[in-house]
Amino acid sequence: MKEVLFNNEEYNQILAQLDQLMQDAEQISDVDHKVLLYQILQYFDSIHREPLSRIMEALQQDETLKAKILSDPTVSKLASLYDLKEHEEPTAKKDERQVAFIPESEVGWITPPKKKDWLELGDIELFQQNKLYAKNYQKVNFIISKVGSTFYAVENQCDGSFLPIDQGTLDEHVLTCPWHGCQYDLRTGESINETDKKLDTFPVEVEKDGMLKVEIAY
Repeated sequence: MKEVLFNNEEYNQILAQLDQLMQDAEQISDVDHKVLLYQILQYFDSIHREPLSRIMEALQQDETLKAKILSDPTVSKLASLYDLKEHEEPTAKKDERQVAFIPESEVGWITPPKKKDWLELGDIELFQQNKLYAKNYQKVNFIISKVGSTFYAVENQCDGSFLPIDQGTLDEHVLTCPWHGCQYDLRTGESINETDKKLDTFPVEVEKDGMLKVEIAY
């Protein structure tokens, strides 16, 4: 297809720059600013995803035209980013490469153990049922939620993405990502509809005085 604004190489460079900006955004320490940023991104995602989904659905009626359109690398890339492109066969994981063997005895020097802190989040009466509360501690973004009489803490980032999921929906113990529709079990962090995905979970305790605490590893 005809190049309108920039060529394919420039398009890929823009995607790489966007990826770097998302990584930079992860370093924002102010939770309110980070949540605002991701809410803006979520709306941008929604206003693009809906019309693109309708276009792809309409193209199902003309496989020839669909194949022609998706043959353009930039269009194909966009469809893949929005999970709208059908994959006929599994693709290799990103950054799949050979690595040198490292003796087990040396691993401790290379990967130091994580620090752990118990963080006080406030009285349990401050937390409503089935609501997602975004929190941040030592650059660890996580979600606190109450289901029944039990509290759960999971990472606030859809596995394989930089995007937070605290604006998603919670039905009993099932947390649904607002970006990709991925579903996770709050009790285990395990994915329900994507077998290769998982959220980190964090230990939660309630003190006798009603103080809610979570243990964060960083």
